Amino acid sequence: MTTVPPFSIYLEITMIRNGFPFALMFLSGFAGLGYEIVWTRMLSASLGHEIIAVLAVVAAFFSGLALGSWMLDRPLSVAKKPGYWYAGMEIAIGLWALSLSFGFPWANRLAIDLMGIDPGPGRHWAVALLFPFILLLPATFAMGGTLPAMERLLSRLQGGGRTVGGLYAANTFGAVIGTLAATFWITPALGFQSTQLILAGLNFICAGGMFLDGMLTPNSPQRAVFAGPDQPESLRIHISLFATGLLGIGYEVLVVRALCQIFENTVYSFAGLLSVYLFGTAFGGAIYQAWSPKLGFRTVTGYLVQGLSLAVLAGLGMLLLVERIYAGVLEWIGRSMAGAIGGELCAAAVVLLPPTILMGMTFSHLAQAACGKEGGLGRALSINTVGAAIAPVLFGVVLLPAIGLKTGLVLVAVGYLMLVPIPAPRTQWMTCLVPAGLGGLFCFLPLSIPYIIPPPNGKVVDYREGVMASVSVVEDVNHYVHLKVNNHYQMGGTSSVYSDRRQAHIPLLLHPEPKKALFLGLGTGATFAAAADHPGLEAVAVELVPEVIDVLSHFESVTGHLTDHPRLRIEVADARRYVNTDKSAYDVIVADLFHPSRDGAGYLYTVEHFQAVKKRLAPGGVFCQWLPIYQLDLSVLNTIIRTYLAVFPDASAYLAHFSLTNPMIGLVGGGPLWSAKPNKFDRRVGEGALKERLKALQLRNVFEFLGCYLAGAEQLGQMAGAGPLNTDDRPVVMFEAPHFVYSEQGPASKRLITLIDSLAPIAADVLPTAEDPEGRDVHERLSKYWTARNRFLHAGVGVPRTGDVRELLSFVREPLLEVVRTSPDFDRAYRPLLAMAQSLVRIDPDAGKNLVEQLIDANPGRSEARRILSSLAPPLSPYSHP
Repeated sequence: MTTVPPFSIYLEITMIRNGFPFALMFLSGFAGLGYEIVWTRMLSASLGHEIIAVLAVVAAFFSGLALGSWMLDRPLSVAKKPGYWYAGMEIAIGLWALSLSFGFPWANRLAIDLMGIDPGPGRHWAVALLFPFILLLPATFAMGGTLPAMERLLSRLQGGGRTVGGLYAANTFGAVIGTLAATFWITPALGFQSTQLILAGLNFICAGGMFLDGMLTPNSPQRAVFAGPDQPESLRIHISLFATGLLGIGYEVLVVRALCQIFENTVYSFAGLLSVYLFGTAFGGAIYQAWSPKLGFRTVTGYLVQGLSLAVLAGLGMLLLVERIYAGVLEWIGRSMAGAIGGELCAAAVVLLPPTILMGMTFSHLAQAACGKEGGLGRALSINTVGAAIAPVLFGVVLLPAIGLKTGLVLVAVGYLMLVPIPAPRTQWMTCLVPAGLGGLFCFLPLSIPYIIPPPNGKVVDYREGVMASVSVVEDVNHYVHLKVNNHYQMGGTSSVYSDRRQAHIPLLLHPEPKKALFLGLGTGATFAAAADHPGLEAVAVELVPEVIDVLSHFESVTGHLTDHPRLRIEVADARRYVNTDKSAYDVIVADLFHPSRDGAGYLYTVEHFQAVKKRLAPGGVFCQWLPIYQLDLSVLNTIIRTYLAVFPDASAYLAHFSLTNPMIGLVGGGPLWSAKPNKFDRRVGEGALKERLKALQLRNVFEFLGCYLAGAEQLGQMAGAGPLNTDDRPVVMFEAPHFVYSEQGPASKRLITLIDSLAPIAADVLPTAEDPEGRDVHERLSKYWTARNRFLHAGVGVPRTGDVRELLSFVREPLLEVVRTSPDFDRAYRPLLAMAQSLVRIDPDAGKNLVEQLIDANPGRSEARRILSSLAPPLSPYSHP
């Protein structure tokens, strides 16, 4: 008979009562989900944000967990000291995380080389799935065995008992906190590498605790087996485990896609959704552990899956109200970071919590039943995880585009009903009619889950439910059509052609003779279409969302037939992956307005991405990155400018146009930039179609063209100041930009005015210093143009929207006349005043005449006002003397 030291017995009892094993599982779950978030985001930087890559990384992570659970199930079930096994797996996870924290840049470079520029579907899936699977396998394999090892240990310490629900709950509660901590605090403050080091430290802490326990614990007795008289064979349990994993993650995929059309879709949005999902399953596991039902296995299973079916249908019903819930919470708390995230969490909770609580209970019930004398929990975990790995592809790639959100959710509810055990009590079969009837009702009722909001008095013209996003085309009351992605991001339309075309022509004109151009981002195609105006120019556009290309026909009135143009080509690909794998050299690269707060967009503003773009430039090539001032604050803008200058130290900035509501600036690097002297500009433009297009866009001469110039590198650097750069390891923009969209946003005009007031363009920076009088005159005229431009923008701030010309003139008359006096080349103020004078003449001829005379005095070189004045003079009598 073995004598156990009294201290050892006391330590064992203390650890159990104080929840020591559960605390370790909490820390292990914290680290596990932290790793998943970090590794998934780091791999997306190389594999891309195409749905294939996103889903493949998740599937690879789950596959490693499943393989580890399956392979380790038998050894753990007979282990005499499972604490040692648990400690060894935590050490393995921590060591591999340490190696990945330093080896990820090399691994990402290898993934890019393996993928290539234009992989076929087979190669794309193979690399996107196998590469992360192999890269993460040492850690994910070990993760798959931690819960079975701890369950074996705790079952021994307690002398047998139900432990799965409690351990699963502790582990998943840790995952909730790990998700939130990694997303909201650790990674934003320290970056991905340091986050991995911290998480590895948690693994080592868990291992240290288990080593202490393992040394003091005697050999394990046999596990108590809980098998009721109505418990089915293991095959039936395994089928149910696979199906619940498949349906549970399938429900998550569909709900996330629905809520993406309401939420801001930032990195915090997805962390919030995931944490709510995990919290529900953890709470369900805890309820099951405390409940310890005494009913038969089949009875409990039947009630749980029927409850799941009803909860899924209830979630479908709540999706019809969730937009109001989100808006209500936002109004109650206020437009702020806390208010918006609180609204997203509440909206997610009403849809996700009821089903996920039942999911946690169901998994605990089935997994506990799968435990036998020779193991079983590892196999149960493995089978359940395999179903979870398949779900994103099945529901997100196959079913969602084919049958839509509503039918997909009804299918999930029906799937749960199919798991009611056979045979089952008659009362359970009768209660199945309730969810079955509700599911049929939802299928036939004309309920629309997509939240596509057309403009006032407008309509939805087209809607495509894609794998990555929902894409819609809406028409407003003026019959302009607009492109929207996930109902949240407006990507241009037929009313924004002026702005869209200028975004292409400005960088193209900064190159003396571009022959090949690359456009990162397509949208409506209006910017890309401008490339066709440049003779001999071949251009490629890269678009991430395939459905955007499918709806291009709605914008052909302003773009033409892009897909049939002989010199234009469209590629469906992730922009980052494309520039990293493409080996072509381009004279001009134009990056579209990527919304900085959108999840994943921050990677398009990193040092590593800008360096990859720089490698794609031909000698003398130009790269222009457009930035939406109306979608970011000055802090994020300065971070992007600092990052851009780190790669393009001679960069300059240009305004896309002179709009106060939707201001945009372009950072331009490469070159040296072409010197657009007046005569050279005229020769560059020529006399053909390009000249006519530029005339319509008010880019008729060198002053209108260079009038968009804001500042050079030195002034940009001074304005941006010191601070962190946006890198792949520490994507500052990804975590900071959402603060802007979540808070009360001031007018974009205020940020634009602050920007132009902090910069003072110098004519010699864009035109060579000239000693001749003509050169000095050009410099002086250009400087006056910039002064007039800035005064014009200042004059527009705070001007009310009114149809009363006299009221409008009371605000803008003197400021705009001063602008006209400042520069004869700047006509943005002259033309509005001329139009107001013509309107004023009809209602007050004397006042109108006075304004015309002031215009003549302000700019005597222009003839338009003189013609109006001559039309106001009374005609000479035929009898009067000359």
